[in-house]
Amino acid sequence: MNPALFSRLRFTRLPEGPWFWLALGLAIVYLRGLFLDIMDVDASQYASISMEMLQNGNWLQVQHRGADYLDKPPLLFWLSTASFWLFGLSNWAYKLPSLLAALAGVWAVYRFTLLFYGAKTARQAAFLLASCMGLMVICNDVRTDTMLLGFTACAVWQLAEYLEFKRWKNLVLGFFFVGLAMLAKGPIGLVMPAFAVGTHLLVRRDWRGIFQVQWLLGLAVTALVLAPMCWGLWNQFDLHPEKLVNDKQGVSGLRFFFWEQSFGRVTGENVWKNDASGFYFLHVYLWAFLPWALLLPGAVWRGLRALVPTFRKFETFGKLSELKEFYALGGFVLTFIALSQSQYKLPHYIFITLPWAAVLLAASWKNIGKWHWAGLYFSAFFALVLGFVALFFFFPSSNFLISGVVIAATLVWLWKVFRNPFPNDSDVLVQRGVGVALIFGFVLNFHFYPQLLPYQCHAWVAQVARMEGIPPDKMYFFNSSSHAMDFYNGDIMENLHSTKKAAALAKARGGIWIFTNQAGRTVLEEEGVAILETGRFPHFQVALLKPKFLNPATREQTLGEYFLLRVLPD
Repeated sequence: MNPALFSRLRFTRLPEGPWFWLALGLAIVYLRGLFLDIMDVDASQYASISMEMLQNGNWLQVQHRGADYLDKPPLLFWLSTASFWLFGLSNWAYKLPSLLAALAGVWAVYRFTLLFYGAKTARQAAFLLASCMGLMVICNDVRTDTMLLGFTACAVWQLAEYLEFKRWKNLVLGFFFVGLAMLAKGPIGLVMPAFAVGTHLLVRRDWRGIFQVQWLLGLAVTALVLAPMCWGLWNQFDLHPEKLVNDKQGVSGLRFFFWEQSFGRVTGENVWKNDASGFYFLHVYLWAFLPWALLLPGAVWRGLRALVPTFRKFETFGKLSELKEFYALGGFVLTFIALSQSQYKLPHYIFITLPWAAVLLAASWKNIGKWHWAGLYFSAFFALVLGFVALFFFFPSSNFLISGVVIAATLVWLWKVFRNPFPNDSDVLVQRGVGVALIFGFVLNFHFYPQLLPYQCHAWVAQVARMEGIPPDKMYFFNSSSHAMDFYNGDIMENLHSTKKAAALAKARGGIWIFTNQAGRTVLEEEGVAILETGRFPHFQVALLKPKFLNPATREQTLGEYFLLRVLPD
């Protein structure tokens, strides 16, 4: 082993100076996000499935409201269920495993970059990833993609170490993390690391590395990781072709996992389609990689230029580039292109590429010019304006401490900028960008989300029910449904589809409580069901923000209304 290279891989001290305070600030922002309410629809559904798994004890055959569930792989459910078992049902217990996976991804980016570029670039790459808006959002609105991002980053890091040092433990760990990534989101957990590793080996023309037999051992490790899930899918679906799943019979759980759930979105076999544009993720990156988005195209172009034989002799292909590896380029570009071919796209699907965008950008800086600063300052100005609008217009703050912290931090940032606007120092550039991200993230998690999330009324309804002493098993849906209501009530609530059933249950149980909307209440009243209002709750689906809702003057016009009604026994 190269002693100089080994010295770069030793455990480094905690960040010093500005880096320490920036890291502390980011840690506070992320920790605050743990305690925010779980957002409808996806995150609350996954939390309720995890709660149900804890209650029924069936870990290998996933159930959703008592029915067979076949959509997402089970790792998020397993780890969140384990967290519930250890710490009890809570917002932070659901989010904790995913946050730890994301932090593992940040650490993996640091160690991966350290392997090729040194400590300065590695530190910058880690801070670029930790400060981008996409990671802040996905650690609050927790989906399966949070774990996917973290575990694919760990997989590529370990496989890169294996190819550099030929250590068996790195090979085993690399494919172990591939298995975890597949358990988190499906075959993309294998495809993305394959893009990264394959690109690096092809550009380096390392044919021996490509065709080495050790990859088969690695795939065997991944197969062992996947074995419990495969066993559960086989027993739950493949052995029962008579089951009706998504309105179809003869559904194979194994085929769904290994093909239809991911590749079927490209071929059209998957039922989910929204026909979003092939350029959809370009728009997403403008906010997901803030405040670094405008600097990324130059870094990607610089990497792509190394792959084109524009030099006089073909033999120089891939050798004159300042890039010292091509994992990040392949992991970012090929994954971006592949996901853009899907017929169903949502913003968080592309977040798997954020670690490699961070590496590409950190590795691209040699001399910092004014165009770098222009890109950062434009994004910073946008983020600061948006933060202040959220603080003083969307939800005007009455908390002088939060307002004071934001204003003071912004003034300090502006003072540093005006004192020395264009230093030729990439560390200063990253520190200023992270500073802006920290201000925006502070507004997001300490003010905006705490003001926004109560407009999804489910946690509030559950709190009122507990205060009124209403047993969770006496609460039902009528003409409505909510995963968040299941989770915050601590019990899977049955949906009553008829007033007769509601009246019969009320008679048998000495009264029940119904969660319903205005249309459901009208039906109950028209059918002569005796009800008493326990509470009424304004509601908005906060995952689908609209300008009319964000404007305080028109917000009331966008709100629906839900009721908690007691159905009296005859």
